[in-house]
Amino acid sequence: MSTSLPFPPDPSALDPLLQIWEKGRPWLRCHNVAFGATEFNPGLGRGRFHPFSDPDGHPVPTLYGASDLDGALSETIFHAVPIRGDRRAIRSSALVPMVASKLIANRDLVLAQLLGHGLRRLEVLRSELIDSEMDAYPRTVLWAQALHRSRPCIDGLIWVSRQFDTAQALVVFGDRVRRADLTVEEPPLALAVVPGFSEVQRAAEEAGILIIE
Repeated sequence: MSTSLPFPPDPSALDPLLQIWEKGRPWLRCHNVAFGATEFNPGLGRGRFHPFSDPDGHPVPTLYGASDLDGALSETIFHAVPIRGDRRAIRSSALVPMVASKLIANRDLVLAQLLGHGLRRLEVLRSELIDSEMDAYPRTVLWAQALHRSRPCIDGLIWVSRQFDTAQALVVFGDRVRRADLTVEEPPLALAVVPGFSEVQRAAEEAGILIIE
């Protein structure tokens, strides 16, 4: 593993800076239509902050989102597109199962802050925890697990999107946030057909990404 990210300390030694995502504040989620708009990932796949288990060994479900649509698209649809080179494209077929859902929380969400002073407080760098490549995921997941275990009030994590740095990204924990705590503010928007496709096309053009057959 090439990451310089240190292993997290014991959860009892962590004192994360907390940030409130206010009740009623919207956020966007891009997801496969096989998942409901408020359905948590039970532990499938591998990401920066999942999967991990609770102290009893039970998988902690997760749900990712972003503060705006471009952030959500960048963290999902465009995630694997390289920064440079001749492969900066996505296939239109990749959009077929994908939708964008606008959610709001019915209560304040308490999030561990992985931005600003929050990173310094944890004694880690953004380059280590947020900007690291996929080979660092086994260790970044350990940080998510440690932060989850550090305080029972923590509903999730928040950071500045690596893929789109004017958006905030967040992940919420399904053992702390119930589906009933979330409301779908607008029906899921299909991304393979207009008007959803128009939004993807606009974002892709601005990023210099091609949509090919």
